[in-house]
Amino acid sequence: MKNPRSLTRDFLFQALYSKVFLWDTFDKEELISSFFGEECDCDEDMEIKDKNFVDKLDNVYFDEMFEWIVKKEWNLAHIIWKFAPKFNIKSMPLINVIPIYIASYEILYLKCDKIPIKVCIDEAIEFTKTYGDEAWKILVNWILNSLKENIELVRKEAKESIQKENIFYS
Repeated sequence: MKNPRSLTRDFLFQALYSKVFLWDTFDKEELISSFFGEECDCDEDMEIKDKNFVDKLDNVYFDEMFEWIVKKEWNLAHIIWKFAPKFNIKSMPLINVIPIYIASYEILYLKCDKIPIKVCIDEAIEFTKTYGDEAWKILVNWILNSLKENIELVRKEAKESIQKENIFYS
C-alpha cells in the first residue's frame, strides 16, 4: 500500500488537473467525495478501496501545494521556459506539466516538509509514465535535473520576476 504522502500526491495531481476544467467551481470536498466516497470506482493502482484514505490524506501538504501552484503558477512555468525553451508550455499536454509543477514546488518552496530532491524527481517521472506519454519522461527528467543543478539561480530569478498571468490556472 502507498504511504500517505504518495496517496496525497496522487490526489493532488487529480485536483490540479480538475481545477483547470472546473475553475472557480472546484471544490476539494466534492472531489474527495467523488474519488473516495462509497460509490467510488477507483483503480487498484491508487489503492483507494481503503475507506480510511480520507483520514490518511496529508491536508497540510495538499493545501499548501494546491494553493501555491494555482496562485503562483507563473513561477513554475518559468522553470519550463528556462530549461526547455523550444517547447510551448501552452501547447504541452497538461498531464506532463503538472508533475513538473509539483516537483518544482517541492524542490524550491515546500514549507511544511523537506522532501529529498531525488524523490521529487522520481515521483514526477512516475506520474509522467503513468498518465502521460513515455517519451515525455525524458523532458520532465531534463527540466527537473536542470532545476536541481540551478536551484539558487532559479530562486533568485523568481524573486526578481514580475508575476504575469498564469497559463492554466487563471
